[in-house]
Amino acid sequence: MKTFLLLCSLVVGSSLGEILSAKGMRKVGAVSFRPKALVGAIGRMVRSPYLFVGVACLAVAFFSFISMLSYADLSFVVPLTAVSYITNTLGARFFLKERISKARWKGTLLVTLGVTIISLDKPVEAFFRTRSIKWLSLLYSELAPDELINQSGSPIAFWALFALRAVLLACAIAAIAYYLIALASGLLWFADRRRQRALGLNYVPPATIFKPVRGADAEAYENFASFCRQDYPEYQIIFGVRNESDPGVPIIRRLIADFPERDIELVISSNEFGCNAKVSNLQNMYARAKRDVLLIADSDIRVEPDYLRRVVAPLRRPEVGMVTCLYRGTNAKTFAGLLENIGISSTFGPDVCSARALEGVKFAFGSTIAMRRELLERMGGFHALSDYLADDFLLGNYAAKEGQEVVLSDCVVEHVSASDTFASMLRRQLRWARTIRVSRPRGYRWMILTYGTATSLAATLACGFSSLALWLLAATMVARFLPVFVIGVYGLKDRALARYFWLAPVRDLIAVGVWAASLVGDKIEWRGAKFRVTPSGKLAPPDSGLARLTNDVE
Repeated sequence: MKTFLLLCSLVVGSSLGEILSAKGMRKVGAVSFRPKALVGAIGRMVRSPYLFVGVACLAVAFFSFISMLSYADLSFVVPLTAVSYITNTLGARFFLKERISKARWKGTLLVTLGVTIISLDKPVEAFFRTRSIKWLSLLYSELAPDELINQSGSPIAFWALFALRAVLLACAIAAIAYYLIALASGLLWFADRRRQRALGLNYVPPATIFKPVRGADAEAYENFASFCRQDYPEYQIIFGVRNESDPGVPIIRRLIADFPERDIELVISSNEFGCNAKVSNLQNMYARAKRDVLLIADSDIRVEPDYLRRVVAPLRRPEVGMVTCLYRGTNAKTFAGLLENIGISSTFGPDVCSARALEGVKFAFGSTIAMRRELLERMGGFHALSDYLADDFLLGNYAAKEGQEVVLSDCVVEHVSASDTFASMLRRQLRWARTIRVSRPRGYRWMILTYGTATSLAATLACGFSSLALWLLAATMVARFLPVFVIGVYGLKDRALARYFWLAPVRDLIAVGVWAASLVGDKIEWRGAKFRVTPSGKLAPPDSGLARLTNDVE
């Protein structure tokens, strides 16, 4: 117990001391060794509360270290202090907002493993001699299909079913871990939302809002009008359509008449710059933009009056290059629409929070993209995206690659559902899935590890409803509903999810089918038009030949 308490004091004191000292020195600034400048730097150090507390924590850590050396071997104590590598890395990532490379995370995990082995020392050998053998025997008895298949008579079938059970159980366990990570990631996002709100809402540079329109979405007038009711001193709204006969044109003209005090403009142009009609629309509108802060929002998005202030606020920091928003589905008129909305808040929201915590935000969503004109022009304008399917993802990805921070806003907007049939809903889900596949091809196949509802049910069936499989199914369902309620209901304020949360597992099963279908094929349907998606993420006509694809890959 004494060693444990001293170790905790050492690790906590060392990590807090180093993190707070780093925070303090960032405020103090660079230290010069010229006499006059050095005296000034020392004066700033003395007045820094972060440095004062940091040095005090380091003193506690040093006292704990020498106390442990008074009775324990140096070869035992020093490796244990390596735990501070883990806590320092976490502190640097989430408190100091440093970018941690994948190699650093892997090294941290290796340190964790090494510290565990060293701290257990001799008990490790005894543990593996006794308990591990017993546990492995129990696990084998659960996985072996002796009651169904005779091993000696059908060895291939026996081991095939054994392997299937093992893989499904492993996938279910991985999903539980993922759900817990999603829960923790959601809590981290909540903390960041509080920091964003602390910035205030008094940063209000003139802004231009782009609204690309094609057809009339459900409740289109109210969706558009919500952008005209912003509590913001100076902003411009540009609506863009391809032709005068578009059903959205009368709605926009009515809007212009109803809000004469707003700077609203309608751009009608059929100019095309590539296969992505939305990007062509944006490019046509871009020439009429008057402001340097630009914001893109899809036509089916509805917002609150403080939306523009909240979204633009993070751009006051020069290191922030882009802001994007999560969204929740609303006003579902069919059961298919309700299922899609349930998936947005129960699955998409936690997925985004997890990606934010583990990798940082390197993407953006069509629900909202706010940026400065300079960043857009540096990447080549909208024209650079004219042939790509995932235009919103590429905008955020470019900003991140340029070293700009992409912020997931504290503001959550609403996606107003259309009157969907199951067929149209599934086609849209398949398009989104193939968009994700071409955007993040490396990790997409591993998404099976996040579908715990399907894998735990499959494991229960494969294991013949064994006690282990049933317990794992129950644990998976409990873990599954944690991010549903914390992120979906509490964080995204999804009232429909609060009422129909029990549909989340049903939506999960549909999502697995969509994921499996998206692994093959390259056809999508988008606003009534059909395309092929090339391996590089570009759009091509559905009848384009193999030569087009080959040239694209090369």
